[in-house]
Amino acid sequence: MTTSPLARPPVADEVDILLPGLCQLVQEYTPLRTAQSVPEELPEDGSDVHAILARMRVVMSGSVNIWTDRFLEKLYNAPTATSVCADMLLSALNAGAHVYSASPLLTEIELICVQGLAKMFGLGDDADGVTMPGGAASNTLALQTALANAFDGVHRTGGVLGIVDHLERAGRSGRGARPAILTSSQGHFSLQSAAIAAGLGADAVVSVPSDSTGRMCPTALKQQLEAMLGDAAHPQGYPFFVNATSGTTVLGAFDNLQEIAAICRQHKCWMHVDASFGGAVIFSPKWRYLMDGVENADSLTFNPHKLLCVTQQCSFLLVRRAATLNAHSIEAGYLFHKSGRDQASKTLGCGRRSDALKLYLSWLRYGVSGFGQHIESGFETARRLREYIAQHPRLELGPLADPLFLQLCFRPKGDSASVPVIRDKLLQQGKFAVDFAPVQGETYFRLVTHPRVPYSTFVELVEQLVQLAGN
Repeated sequence: MTTSPLARPPVADEVDILLPGLCQLVQEYTPLRTAQSVPEELPEDGSDVHAILARMRVVMSGSVNIWTDRFLEKLYNAPTATSVCADMLLSALNAGAHVYSASPLLTEIELICVQGLAKMFGLGDDADGVTMPGGAASNTLALQTALANAFDGVHRTGGVLGIVDHLERAGRSGRGARPAILTSSQGHFSLQSAAIAAGLGADAVVSVPSDSTGRMCPTALKQQLEAMLGDAAHPQGYPFFVNATSGTTVLGAFDNLQEIAAICRQHKCWMHVDASFGGAVIFSPKWRYLMDGVENADSLTFNPHKLLCVTQQCSFLLVRRAATLNAHSIEAGYLFHKSGRDQASKTLGCGRRSDALKLYLSWLRYGVSGFGQHIESGFETARRLREYIAQHPRLELGPLADPLFLQLCFRPKGDSASVPVIRDKLLQQGKFAVDFAPVQGETYFRLVTHPRVPYSTFVELVEQLVQLAGN
């Protein structure tokens, strides 16, 4: 009988060489950006562990190193050691968290995290939720959940055509019988992606104006809803879903959830809150007021892998009414056995990883107070850096959120065109990474003041940009 080489238990070389070797590579891992490549052809025969270790070295030396504190380009940064260990534990368990019988304790941990987050956000005792592979996936499931529960539930069997037929029988006509989504002009692009995935099309997303600080204008939202609802053939469709944002991608603005919630109730719209980035403020007694009104949300997205330094991916979709997720349940007698705890039955997927473990162990390690102090340190760093840039003779600040969150937009005085050029020079040096973005028709550096990064590192980056601007 032939024995599978994959069926053997880990051999000593894998345990004694690969694992210590990986730890050493992490310690040696210093380049921010390099351009090494790997062979394109995959081998016919396997390799020994020394060849694997050498390839691991190539992968690490050719990848962006977030552990330097100098990768300041995105909304995430280096994870905590606790979260990395949780990720390794998940990989060792290799459990599919789709049904309770395959991952009973991991399922319980996911439910504990869902309940803990629901309590933090004030969603009530009937709340429920699931982990999803990223904020975009969570936003997509939120839209699909809203569709499945609106319009007398016809979407589940009749799809978008069923909804259109339902609205036409209610007196809508033409394009006015198409479901529509409203979000601010500063909302995340994933709402358009979600609309495409749901069969609505990207033009089902209606942009609502934002003010100069990046917040959705509630008055504009109300006017838009009334115009669309008041015209049975409105060319932008029939509004049923409103997306509010807590911590926009560029400015870090927080929409006024209390006002938006009242408008959604008045116009019978599903209220979703994309708190992928800003939701972490809920752990801070000082700043959680920025999300006042979130308790009225029908659904909410939150990504611990951003500000809470949990390894990617770790995203939650929470819903205020647990029954709304039942709309995704499909009969599959060979898999789901009506245990009530099969997490995949609440989604449109199947195989899934129990990413909640990473938040669970991090929460145990740092507690609500530790998370809160972490967030508050980020606010303080952003405040100090804003003052530093405002007083700099060669720089000017761009539009900022009010109150200031963790994003700072700035550039050389009066010089929008040089920003991408300076950024390219910065990346070529390989020491720092920062992004830029269009803001109100102008281009600015967009710097994210991650709470785990020392203030001195941000000052060093700013001065490096100033030096490059003069070259």
